[in-house]
Amino acid sequence: MLTVHGRRSVAVLFAVVLTACSTAVADAPRLPLVPVEWRAVWSVPADADTGESFFETPRYAVSDHAVAVATRQDTVRIHDPRTGELRRTIPADPALTAPITGVWIAADTLVVSRGTPDVVDHALNGHDLTTGAALWRRTIAVSSDRSGTEGIGVYRGPQIMVTERGIVVFERPAEPFDIHALDLRTGATTARMTYPRGCHLRSAATARSVALLSSCAGDEQRLTSMDPRTLRNGWTHPLSSSPSPPGEDAAIRVTANAEGYVHASVGNDDFFYRTDGRLLSTGPEAVGVMNPSSWSPPLFAGSYSAAADPGGGLPGNEWPLPAYLFSVDPGTGQLGGLPLDMPHHRVSLVGSIRGMAFVHSDVPGDGRITAYKLIYGLSREPARFDGVPASAWPDACALLTGHDLSVLADGYRAVPRAGDVAGTAPPKPTKCDWIPLTDDGAVVSLSVEWVSSSNAGARKLFTAEVGALKKANAFDPTTESPGFLSYTVAETNGFYGATIINVGPVIVRLSSLSRQAVRLISPSLQGNLLARHQPGVRAPGPARESGWNHPTDAVVYAEPVVVDGVVYATSRDGTVSALDAATGAMRWRFQTGGPLLLDHMVMDGTVFAANTSGRLVALDAATGRMRWSRRIDAISDLVVAAGRLYVWTRKSPSSMNAEVVALNGASGKRLWSFQPKGYVVNPDPVLVGEVVHVGSDHGMVYALDAASGAQKWRFRVGGGRDHTHLVRAGGVVYAASPDGKVHALEGSSGKVRWSSGIDGLVDFRPVVAGGAVYLDNKDGTIYALDAGSGTRLWSFQTEGDRPGFRWDIAVAQGLVYAGDDGRLYALDAATGTVRWSFSLGKGFTSGPVAEGGTIYVGHDGGTLHALDAATGTVRWSFQTGGTIETRPVVTGGFVYVGSANGNVYALPAAGG
Repeated sequence: MLTVHGRRSVAVLFAVVLTACSTAVADAPRLPLVPVEWRAVWSVPADADTGESFFETPRYAVSDHAVAVATRQDTVRIHDPRTGELRRTIPADPALTAPITGVWIAADTLVVSRGTPDVVDHALNGHDLTTGAALWRRTIAVSSDRSGTEGIGVYRGPQIMVTERGIVVFERPAEPFDIHALDLRTGATTARMTYPRGCHLRSAATARSVALLSSCAGDEQRLTSMDPRTLRNGWTHPLSSSPSPPGEDAAIRVTANAEGYVHASVGNDDFFYRTDGRLLSTGPEAVGVMNPSSWSPPLFAGSYSAAADPGGGLPGNEWPLPAYLFSVDPGTGQLGGLPLDMPHHRVSLVGSIRGMAFVHSDVPGDGRITAYKLIYGLSREPARFDGVPASAWPDACALLTGHDLSVLADGYRAVPRAGDVAGTAPPKPTKCDWIPLTDDGAVVSLSVEWVSSSNAGARKLFTAEVGALKKANAFDPTTESPGFLSYTVAETNGFYGATIINVGPVIVRLSSLSRQAVRLISPSLQGNLLARHQPGVRAPGPARESGWNHPTDAVVYAEPVVVDGVVYATSRDGTVSALDAATGAMRWRFQTGGPLLLDHMVMDGTVFAANTSGRLVALDAATGRMRWSRRIDAISDLVVAAGRLYVWTRKSPSSMNAEVVALNGASGKRLWSFQPKGYVVNPDPVLVGEVVHVGSDHGMVYALDAASGAQKWRFRVGGGRDHTHLVRAGGVVYAASPDGKVHALEGSSGKVRWSSGIDGLVDFRPVVAGGAVYLDNKDGTIYALDAGSGTRLWSFQTEGDRPGFRWDIAVAQGLVYAGDDGRLYALDAATGTVRWSFSLGKGFTSGPVAEGGTIYVGHDGGTLHALDAATGTVRWSFQTGGTIETRPVVTGGFVYVGSANGNVYALPAAGG
């Protein structure tokens, strides 16, 4: 559907200038008009993903006569560039089943490519732009395979480029670089060449040429203009720059616009060239983005800070929030930039015509092509600020007070961080860090992300950013409200919480490594902004939810353990938390010093937790005080029984050997250890009782004396490299091997009760319930075997397994509940007949757990469902905001789960 945008109000400063001009003398010189804003005039849906395929070819194209938009239906829509009106649709080619990988417009020709990454042959079609009639079709060889490219030249750039003078095809992304030139109107070959070896290449197309940037042996970089018809060089310039790392092809980049202006980057050095190859400016001359003084076609869209200081900022720290369209002033060589109404990390420039630019935005659920018109006015004030003077930006350090921070601790001090807002040093800081008195306190950072010229403009930008944040990160739905979103970011080196807030024209962001700090401070920040910009307006609170949730500072992987009215939870940052089971109030917490990924246990008033940094701790369950600690590299969940603690360990993280260690639960004293022969990669938890049973990765089951660790018996289940999947019920151990063999063994003696098997590969531990053994194979077939005899009772075929899928079942009241292929099935326990099924969506599942006539199951979309066990009817659903990492724990009238957003949730079992 075409959307035509209305005119929004001109900047306040523009009105002031007009008023001043009206009072000037009649013969005063007329002020020249200059660009002041990009105004959206129309937009259309653009659902073909991000706009670029695996060949780095665009799925959208622009010319003076048309805008071409590829669709998921493999059609191409042709729109009027000025109005957005749909002129015609190029239908899908019934003879070609491969999807569209690129569209281009040059002169009066539309070129469409189709193909798949695993097939070298690619279809290229030419169409008359005016009528849509097919002109030609040919097959070209294009490979996206970069395997085995270490130490040789690599080409990174569009493998198909279309210009008015012809089509250029790079047939493969690694040397030797075979380059093919085709005629635009006939598709016939006009030239071929092989580029010399020993170079990394990048390229970009203008309307009539191809700009080729090379970095060759000897640290030599050159920018060359190539004729697309003959593949002969036009002009060539060596680029003098700081040395780049040897073999580093990612350090060179090149972009160009249709009119022929070229921007080349080598490391942190930038070069801007005119259409005739003359150097306009270098990076030091072009940075410091200014108001544009005249029309110049945009070169790229992106972050202001990245353009003003290439290589100076870290990815993810770009600022401010809006995207900018950047161009180079042809007179001065200086960068000019004006903001858009979209976040900088969600847009890409598709193309431009005189006075207009076309931008693709991939806001989740609303990908669009938007046409922006360049608006001229008299104002020479900061148009790159959206017409808002720098003095109107709030002081970031004044948006919070020491009293606001006192909910964390007394003595916080504000430390302003200097910021350069779009080329002008503001009179007040736009960033501020609140620093605690002690080293163990949480630093809280605040950034003013944007101040818009209108409330509506800020709201549009905020809404787009919220959609992107929800798509990319886990978020906290329990605190979400209009203009307010808290979310969590998991990075390679850490995990932090943040809140983005919009009040009136202002957008701010609060962040901290402590999610608890973010939760406590964010409402105060929102209240302070309301008092400043919308006096008398109260903050719209989140929807009330029953139960409670607690924000930890990392992903919650281990199931909460509930004992005597206390919930014991762990998080990846190494924290053990004790929470009141009814209210969520913090009893105590303890930092172990390393990530907690494994299940923890509670026994005899002690909490046991093992981190992945080689530390096992025993904590007093009432106070959190440490009773003892041991250096142990645990690689399995902990198991406790009869005063003993059992765990699989390695002597060093790099070792493939492992041993089972038994410790005294009260003192931590090492009682015994057992090391099976061969590698143990992914051990199952230990099965304990009077006899301890352990598996291996070489096909054996071992039975050990619980008191001494002495081997009582062993049994071969599979081959020398097979993992053994174990489960015990009563006095019987059920062991399955990957090849589908299943054995029932006497736990005390190892005597074989029966041997059976299923078809296909087994990747998961069996489940024993209701007199049956249940297994799932790699193909997604569920099997039920009689637990007493091994006789196959029934099997049920689902659509198949998925990589990383976690399989589990629950059995209650004559039904088997099993999740597979994105659905939860309720199967008759006697026959395997489907009673009902429920769609969960693709991805991981958590559960199912059966309790009190209700089935609790979650999926990685973040929703926990409570279903009627008999009918599958939804009793309630709850969105947690992140992947549900733990199985639901149902006890005391609550359902407890841990989420990837760092929250531990307690939801009333009866109503969510």
